[in-house]
Amino acid sequence: MAEQYWKSVLGVETYKWKWYFERFMYKLFGLTLPKLKSQQGYWEGRGTVYMDEILSSGYLEREVFFQNMLIDKLGQMDFDSFFEAGCGFGWNIRRVKEEFPQARVGGVDFSSTQIANANDYIGDLDITTAQGDICRMPLADNAFDIGFSLGVFMNIHPDKIGDAAKEMVRVCRKKIIHIEYDSENTTQQLREKRVTKRNIVSHNYRQIYESLGRKVVEFRTYKDFGADFDRHIRKVDSNLDRWEGFEGPEKYVLIIVEI
Repeated sequence: MAEQYWKSVLGVETYKWKWYFERFMYKLFGLTLPKLKSQQGYWEGRGTVYMDEILSSGYLEREVFFQNMLIDKLGQMDFDSFFEAGCGFGWNIRRVKEEFPQARVGGVDFSSTQIANANDYIGDLDITTAQGDICRMPLADNAFDIGFSLGVFMNIHPDKIGDAAKEMVRVCRKKIIHIEYDSENTTQQLREKRVTKRNIVSHNYRQIYESLGRKVVEFRTYKDFGADFDRHIRKVDSNLDRWEGFEGPEKYVLIIVEI
């Protein structure tokens, strides 16, 4: 699977060629391809290399700004349990358990390779992981006080986002926290960059949760936390080894939903 993901032509990985081609078609003809209906197969393959790639690239030293935002918010909340929808290799759930050791912590991801890496990454910490689609989570009703996602719901097709939100409402007792992409609250530059990315979708979270009878109690954008992000970046001294670089604070918004 890893070999298939990293397959290259003329020394360039095939997934990069696809991106360049789709970008060219958009720039020249204004054409975009439909968003991916499912990414499970993609993440089964990429999951074999994703943890090592991320841990060695300098990416997390920058991305931790958003993880710190989560930890700060959790510190203001009364909760006994927490889970992440789309936990990947366990980066966030391990940090939450370390910061809040008395809390029951869990994670769900549909990629078996990501879950395998998560189980290695969290080590001996008492964290429960499960393989499952977050549109049909293998969790009981009201299983956790707080549910969370970071850069995961932006990978869900518009046809399925309502199911994912309903699952979050079903599983969570108190609050839902999303740190996700919102094309209406970003920069024109990033909006243009992401328009051809078939895996990235923007959703109106306020509208989605209000349609389910839930209220968004906090909504913050890069305009609110951009200055803090800039201060964080100035302290980062590691090199970034990623072909697309690192997008700034405009890559996410913070949404907190009350159940």
